[in-house]
Amino acid sequence: MNEVSDIAKTAGYEVAGQVTQHRDAVDPAYCIGEGKLDEVSKIIREATIEVVIFTRQLSAGQIFRIGKKLGDTVRVLDRNLLILEVFDKRSATTEAKLQIELARLRYTFSWGRESVRMRGIVSEQMGRGGPGRYPYQVYESMARKRISRIERELREIRSKKAHLREHRGKAGFQTVALTGYTQSGKTTLFNRLTLESKEMGMGPFTTLSTFARKASLPPQPEGANSFIITDSIGFIEDLSPLLLNAFHTTLNELANSDLILLFVDSSEDIGNVKRKISTCYKVMAQEVYGVPVLICLNKVDLATREHLDKVSEETRRVFEHEEIVEISSKTGANVQELLQKIAARLSKPVSTEL
Repeated sequence: MNEVSDIAKTAGYEVAGQVTQHRDAVDPAYCIGEGKLDEVSKIIREATIEVVIFTRQLSAGQIFRIGKKLGDTVRVLDRNLLILEVFDKRSATTEAKLQIELARLRYTFSWGRESVRMRGIVSEQMGRGGPGRYPYQVYESMARKRISRIERELREIRSKKAHLREHRGKAGFQTVALTGYTQSGKTTLFNRLTLESKEMGMGPFTTLSTFARKASLPPQPEGANSFIITDSIGFIEDLSPLLLNAFHTTLNELANSDLILLFVDSSEDIGNVKRKISTCYKVMAQEVYGVPVLICLNKVDLATREHLDKVSEETRRVFEHEEIVEISSKTGANVQELLQKIAARLSKPVSTEL
């Protein structure tokens, strides 16, 4: 609930209040019970609420039914639609804009059909005297064409990025990818190591597209003295596969890197740490194979030694064999130690077993 509130504020909304209901099962019609929805409707009328956001994913039918119940002046969003709204506000590159539009088209693809059904005209017959093609069929046809065009444009962009990665590899540059839950401090370290000034502290999903820059390593007797570091969009719990697939490039950057730095916000309470580490593990287990991982317990300047030990213990429960280093991207604490560990990892030859 608090995470969705933070995302709503990032999208520019003023959060007027929260309503919670505990149920044994989700109501198939409204997600929450009809009585609870009546309670929400009353709050809306009394406080002049313009938008209602559900923390769960809603079906197209649920969104239309809830909207009909609450009135035409109230917008109904679920968690994924809210995230897409933030993505849309934050997108700065052509690739990000295309990925967001593709995700929205796929996520709302069934809405045209559902809209027709909710208006009660699905039973109209096609043929002589009929309306011709149903409105949803026209919508779906146009959506399919738009999806195909966006996919084609994204393939061209990804092909150029693949060639760029290949060129870096031939030039001898190894790549280190920054990843982790959103707002874990990845961009702060990226700026520190590259002397860039990417925006930070803007709430969830400050970074939407991958950024790659050259960074220096401490002097080494052997091996490279620099590497390419990439910053990318952060993970979030229960993100719809349709939205995750739209950010294929981010996952591709991870899969093609030589080392992944996985960021964990060690200043958060243990409950949030466990939830977010689990989310990172699930995404990486599905999308990233065989790439070495170095876990960065970040924001140590905001945590006690006792709390850091607990965070480290919970991290080790999920990532049993990965090395952990405690750092502060903001103050620079232990960043030199991190760079030494990166240098050691990048200097190791990669072995392939057949």
